[in-house]
Amino acid sequence: MTMTGQTHSAQRFHITLTGKGAHAARPHEGIDVIVIGSHIVSALYALPSRHRQWTLGITRLTAGNSWNVLPQTAEIEGIVRSQDQHTDKQITTLIAGIAAGFGAETHVHWQPLSASEPDAPAWAR
Repeated sequence: MTMTGQTHSAQRFHITLTGKGAHAARPHEGIDVIVIGSHIVSALYALPSRHRQWTLGITRLTAGNSWNVLPQTAEIEGIVRSQDQHTDKQITTLIAGIAAGFGAETHVHWQPLSASEPDAPAWAR
């Protein structure tokens, strides 16, 4: 999708999901942050098709470090470019609703990005 017009915001987001870890043989005893993260990723990628003023990229999804344990936490990171300055609030509300539906907690950190910052060229290298 190509966005036309002025971009009012470009923001990096970092989502931390907290569920309940469990042994893979007993997943019913946990709150699976991988499943929850998958739902969040799918929902986020559906948004730009419904709200044409957004572009979104998810660039990192990590969870756990073992093949036989459901992790307690997961992290999702990416960037949103928007013509709407309230996009972050809409996305945060969506994420919180999905996580709550599964019984998990979430924290979303937003970091505004600006190419006009004096050290931007050095940071980009």
